Amino acid sequence: MKKARHENPGNGGFRLNRYLASCGLGSRRNVEILVTRGRVTINGVTITTPAARVSEGDLVEVDGMSVEPREKLYVLFNKPPGYVCSVRDTHNRTIFDILPAKYAKEGTFPVGRLDKMSEGLLILTNDGQLALGLTHPREGKEKTYDVLVSTPVGEHQLALLKKGTFFQGKRLRPARVLMLERKPRSRWIRFVLKEGVKREIRHITNAAGLQVERLVRVAIGKCWLETLKPGEWVETSKDELISKINQGGTI
Repeated sequence: MKKARHENPGNGGFRLNRYLASCGLGSRRNVEILVTRGRVTINGVTITTPAARVSEGDLVEVDGMSVEPREKLYVLFNKPPGYVCSVRDTHNRTIFDILPAKYAKEGTFPVGRLDKMSEGLLILTNDGQLALGLTHPREGKEKTYDVLVSTPVGEHQLALLKKGTFFQGKRLRPARVLMLERKPRSRWIRFVLKEGVKREIRHITNAAGLQVERLVRVAIGKCWLETLKPGEWVETSKDELISKINQGGTI
C-alpha cells in the first residue's frame, strides 16, 4: 500500500477529521487518534494528517473498511422528567429508552442537555456542526424555561432572581425573569437564558430561597413547545429546524 506521511492538507473538500466524525467514528479528537496512528487511508494512501482533505468520490477506509457519512438526523423531543440525557446509564432510565433505537444507533445526541428531573424541549442530532452552532455563545440562542417553585414569589425574591448569583466563582444571571401570572401567590416564573450553565436555574432559585418543583424548557430560540406531549418526538429537516429556531414556529 502506498503511504503519504506528509500530506498537503489542501483547500478542497472536507477536513478528514470532520469527515470521519460524520461517519459516526467518534468526536473529532477521537478520530484524530485513528488518523495519527496510520489507520486511515484515502484512495489507498495512508494519511496521518487530520487536516487532510476528502473530496467527492474519494474512497476513505479505516482499518481496511470503507466508511461513509451517516444520514443526518434532526429530532425535536418533549423530554419527560425522570430520564437522563445519556445514551447509556447503569442507574437511571435514559431518553433513549423512549426514543426509537435508530437514534442511538445513528449517533444522535442531545444539544443542550436537561437534567434528570427537568422536562421539555430537547433537540437531538448527529450533525456536530449544527450542534456547535446552536450552543456556541456567539450565536446567543436564547432558551426559555417555565419554572414552578415551592412557595409564592414576592417582589423581593423576584429581584433576587433577576440579580442572579455566584456559583463556583462564576456569575449566573438570566437574560430575563418575569412572573407568568400577575396575581397574588403565583408560583410560576419564566426564565430566559443566553448561556446555559449546568443547573443554572436551580442555583439561582436556591440563592433566592426558593425550591424548584417543575422546570420545563418551553422554547429554543423562537421554536416553541406547544402541542408535542411529554415523551413524544418529531423528526424534521435541518432547514425546517433552523427556520423554527431563527424565524419562529411551534411543535
